Amino acid sequence: MIELTYLFSREFTKDQPYQLMQASMEDPWLVLAGSDVMGIIDEVHGKWLQIVGEGIPQEAVEEMGALIKKQQFSWLPPLISKQWPDYVMEVIVKSKNRYEVICHADACIKLFKQRFTPGIHALARREEEIVFKVSSFNTSNSYEVTKLPAVDRFV
Repeated sequence: MIELTYLFSREFTKDQPYQLMQASMEDPWLVLAGSDVMGIIDEVHGKWLQIVGEGIPQEAVEEMGALIKKQQFSWLPPLISKQWPDYVMEVIVKSKNRYEVICHADACIKLFKQRFTPGIHALARREEEIVFKVSSFNTSNSYEVTKLPAVDRFV
């Protein structure tokens, strides 16, 4: 489950906070205002739309979509697949800070660990801890790589 908070601000009106929730990466986003379900939004042919319910301003829906697209869980899985295509078959987002990396059946996951561990620290955001469970397709071999948050040496 992934949860985000979005604050819709308009001139001359009270700011409206929304909770955005997604059960899995394949699901659309549930939009809540307080305890009220406002609807469901999803990206359809490259445009963010409210696909269930009424009353969320289209401007807010588009800004929610932009917020979602900026999140690491939106752009990191394709980047991991692109960076290591000979090893990575699929990257599954379990939550904002947990990913599952599934390697091709013929890939050596021990050799991949030597490349992935330093590489993921360069690719992923500095401020968050993320746990990557790396496994081989159709086998029980797996390990975890934890990317710890970087400490800013100038603070």
